[in-house]
Formats: sequence, C-alpha cells, structure tokens
Amino acid sequence: MSWKVSGPRRLSSLERETLAKLVDALLPSSPTLLLQPQSLLPGGLDMPGGLDIGVPSEIESWISKFTPVARKIVRAMLLGFDLTPLLSRQMSLFHSLDTDQAKRWVDQSRYSKFSLRRQALAGLETLIQLAYASSPSVCAAIGWDGLPLLPLDYDQIPPSVKVATISYPDLSSETVTADVVIVGSGAGGAVVADTLAAAGFKVVVLEEGIGYNRENFASKPPVERMLELYRDNGLTFTSGSPVISLPMGKVVGGTTVVNSGTFFRTPDEVLNSWSLSGILDITPDDMDPWFSCLEDALSVHPVPDEVFGNNGGIFQKGAETLGWSGGHIKRNIRNCHGHGVCAFGCPIDAKQAMHVTFLPKAVSNGAVIYSGVRVRKVLMQHGIASGVTAEILDNQPGVAPIVRGTLEVRAKAVVMAAGAVYTPALLLRQRLGNTSGLLGQNLVIHPGGGTTALFDEELYAWKGTMQSYYVDEKLGQGVLLEATFPPPGIGYSAGSLPTPGTEGELFRLYPNMASCGSIISDAGVGKVIPLGRYSAVIRYNITSYDTAKVLEASAMACELFLAAGAKRVYPMLPGIESVSSPKEADDIRTARIARSLLHLSAYHPMGTAKMGSDPRYSVVDSWGAVWDTPGLWIMDASILPSSTYVNPQETIMAVAMRCASKLADLL
Repeated sequence: MSWKVSGPRRLSSLERETLAKLVDALLPSSPTLLLQPQSLLPGGLDMPGGLDIGVPSEIESWISKFTPVARKIVRAMLLGFDLTPLLSRQMSLFHSLDTDQAKRWVDQSRYSKFSLRRQALAGLETLIQLAYASSPSVCAAIGWDGLPLLPLDYDQIPPSVKVATISYPDLSSETVTADVVIVGSGAGGAVVADTLAAAGFKVVVLEEGIGYNRENFASKPPVERMLELYRDNGLTFTSGSPVISLPMGKVVGGTTVVNSGTFFRTPDEVLNSWSLSGILDITPDDMDPWFSCLEDALSVHPVPDEVFGNNGGIFQKGAETLGWSGGHIKRNIRNCHGHGVCAFGCPIDAKQAMHVTFLPKAVSNGAVIYSGVRVRKVLMQHGIASGVTAEILDNQPGVAPIVRGTLEVRAKAVVMAAGAVYTPALLLRQRLGNTSGLLGQNLVIHPGGGTTALFDEELYAWKGTMQSYYVDEKLGQGVLLEATFPPPGIGYSAGSLPTPGTEGELFRLYPNMASCGSIISDAGVGKVIPLGRYSAVIRYNITSYDTAKVLEASAMACELFLAAGAKRVYPMLPGIESVSSPKEADDIRTARIARSLLHLSAYHPMGTAKMGSDPRYSVVDSWGAVWDTPGLWIMDASILPSSTYVNPQETIMAVAMRCASKLADLL
C-alpha cells in the first residue's frame, strides 16, 4: 500500500502497509452501525472510510514534522503491532492479515494481556482518530465548523497580544547578567517574573519552547496546534501500569497556553493539612490575598451563560436532578465567545494565559525572555547557585533541534520553574537539591478517565466553553467531575466508544453526544528519572485505592448522564461497552477490572520537589528555597506537597507569587 505524502517520507513500506491495514480495520469504507437505529443518525449518509479520505497519508505528513523522539515512538508502535500476531495462532504479520482477520485482531488487542500490544493499538488509534476527525469531509458530515457559540465581530476584539522574546537567529552565544534567572515561563515562572520585575529587579526568563500568538492559533485547526504546542507532539506518557497520557505544553507561557483555563482555589482542607505539616503562612487566611490578587488580575469568574454550551447544560441538568453539589467552573477569561478549543490555544486571546498577561507585564517592567533555549545546568560558585547555561536552539520541524550557541546567564538567584517533570530531571543530573532523597519522588498526576453519553437530541456539545460545569459531590473522597467536550477526534470523546470497526459511524453520532472527564486525587507514588541529556522517564503505577476512585468517578458520570436523559453511556472501561440503567452504572463500583487495562489520561503533574519544614523530609523550605543549595529556588508545581484535589493552576500561581515575594525581600 502506498500513498502520496506532502513532505519527506518517514515510514518504511512495511510500516505504511501496517498503518493502512489498521486504518481500514478501524474505519472501513462501508461501516455498519451497530449501536443505534438509523433514525438516530444525523444526515443519513454513510461516513467515508479512512482510506477513502487519505488518513494514512495525513498521518505520515504529521510524522515528517514530529520531533525525532515522537517519530521513534510512532514507528515503534507500528512495528510492534505488526509483529504481535506472530505470537498467536495467526503466525503472521498484522499487515498481511485479510480484512476480517485484521478486524478480529484489533478487537482482541484492546483487552490483550500483552501490555505492549494494547498500548501500541491505543497510541495508533489516537493518531488515526485525529487524522480522520480533522478531515474536512468528516467535519462537514458531523457539522463541526470551528465557529464559536457566540457570533464573532472581529472589530470588537482587542488587538492581539504579542509578548517580546529573543531567539535564534537573533540570539548568538553570549553572557548576560541579571538579579534573577527563571527557567520556565508557565504558571510558576511567569508569575515569578512579573512579581520580581514589578519590584524593580533585573529578570531573565528562559523558555525551551517558542512563542506563539493568536494569529498562529486562528490559522490552524486544533489538531495541528496540538501537535506543535505540546512537548513531543503530545506523545508524553507515563511508564507503568497502566500507561497514562500526560501531555505538557512546550511554548512561551507553558501549559497555561494549552490548558482549559479552569481556576479553582486550593481547598481549605488541603491548605490546612499543609500548614499542619509545618509549612509557614499557608493557611486559607494566609493564601486568600494571593488568590484574590490573581483572580483580579486574570479576570477569573464563572463561565457565563451565553458561552456555557449544551454540554455544560446537560451536565448541570444531571447534577441537579440527582441533587449533587456543583457549579459553573471559574475560568481566567475575558470576552470569551465559546470556541471550545481552549486546550489548543485561544484564537482571540480570551483565555488569560501567561503569554497574554503576566509575561507581557514582566517585559514592560524590564524582564527579558529568551525562547528556544534549553537549559543544560545550574552554574555553581563556592557551593552557591550563580546562574545557568543554556543551549541556543534552531528548531526545525521533523529534526532534532540544532544547537547554534550557548547562552550563559549570571544571576544572584536561580529559580527553577520548568515543571514537575523537567525541574527535578535537570537538578538530578547535577545531583543538586537531593539531600533528602525525595527529589523526583512523590509525583502526583491526577489521573482520570472520560465518559461519553448518547442523547436523542442534537447537542453540538463542542460549541461553547470546553470545560463548563463541575461536580464536587465526592471531592472529599478524591473524585471531581468536569463537563468537558474537546473538538472531534481529540481526547476521550471518540476513544470512549469501544466498538471496534464502527468508528466511522460512531463519529456520525457526535452531534448527539455529551462528555465529561474525571480528576482523581491520587497518592504521590510516581517518580521522575532523568534519561539521557535532555529527557526523563515518568514512572507511575496507580494504586488499588486510586483505581477504586476511577471506578467511582465512572459510575457517577454514568448516573449523571442517565439522570439527564441519556439513552446510553460509554464509560471507557474494559469489558463495559455501555451502560443504560442506574443499576448498570452502580455495578461499575464493584467491577473487577485490572488496573493495567484502564484507559486514563492526566494533566496535572506536581509534588516532585515537595515543600516542607524539615530538610530530611522535603526538598525546599516554606518559600521554595532549596535546602542544600543556597541561591537555588523552585517555584512551580514541583513544590506542592500533595494533591490539590482540584485543577492546580491557581494553586501553582498563588504559591509562586507568595514565594517570589519572599525572594524579593531577600535579594
């Protein structure tokens, strides 16, 4: 099987045949609807098959632009999946199976005891769904037009915000001096930069990603933005049982550019527990001024009714029918029109991410931001952190970044804000900050699953705010539900529909679907291990206790959607294709499901350089200062001592602002 590829070819002929066979097995040209009668389908026309619209060629075009790491992952999945039938009665490569055999093999692979077989299929299926759903013909068939819920008058939209950065080729090898150098420009780094620059200090911010603005977002579909704005094209996973997707932004502004804009204050119970552990000035009363300052600066308020959307409306209806606690999610937004693509860069700067708020403010106060630079090490002088060295990168699609020079920043203080994975990885390579042995340990990620529901009426649930309504009925037990509907093909909306060989028809049901996600407050059992010169392995095995929370969240989501009038709910659990009664939903709580078979994703890594009052049991003190390395500070999600139970964005920012203010007093 061969096809035309726009750009360099990156797959072998056998890899192409494997990909084509898998596309045809998942998205055949004449699919048969198995789940619902024809009368329920919008339109009435057959959906195109994956080969009909060139899904394999689109995927190879993407692969040609992937980072080398991401490309190796995809090629390994193709090779591995092609080889798996050799270990069975088939005694043949997957690409050589006939159509019926291939479909059966895909079906069996979903729940195979061989983890690599399951994982390869899951990863490849995600790419295939992305390519299929982003096809213009499929978008037209399901009614996705990319337009916002509210009509948009561009004359009323404020001018685009463009944060000034310096990068290659305007940047060559040089040495600069500053009061403070900050590694990372996300929720922690940007707030620290703004706080210190406003206090009159000379601040330098270093960011490995490059800068984007809303013109970049508006000119590209969500899938392309996802592939560009996320580290390793969105193919970051934990290693363990189960494998969990853990996407992270790599862009000026960090993950704030590609998150959903959800803003929760840290629950009082969490702050009180941190205070009782000995951390200073972190009670709810202590933190209230920091929270209020952030909320005022970023226009944090509940999702307005006019952009709430049908997905939120369905979720609210179910929660109120059951009498469950919940509400409109608070978000950092101005002039939101409900594009529903918050996690892929806001096309009108409505989401008040760091690249349109704190970073431009910091620059206006004299801060300098270098982008496309990768920090290699912390400089040490007489045992004191005195700056950093970084590689100046020439980033070209599809190839490893080319190092064009070295940037050295000499500073009185070094602030690490590269996130809960890459902050500990960098420091562990230098054996800094690990007297306690806890650096890189205690990783919390908030794993969760997705649930999709099918309704009689057309909802077009992707129109409106992407995350709109929350249910905190069992937050104290570590379960939070959030109404979430990403653009078609992205996330769990399609992946939660498990019937093999019918994905084309299932995509046709998109207008009639609603969906939600869960956040599980997990134990800090993960671990970050440096890998090579730049990367890291993220080890994580979900506990049986947290697995029970996953099942509880799934049962609750099913009950909620049924209470809202859903005809059928798809809980994305192995062996449970759909639920259509409260009794079936309740049975999920006691289902015997191997944790290795769970389909989970996570978005909130934290805890790998925990804050504390005793250097024997923590990495930094109450203000982010590394216990055993003077001059070195950490001010990102790494220092949060435990799970925040809710989306941690506001917690990260508030703690960073609090710590930066202390640093300003000491400089």
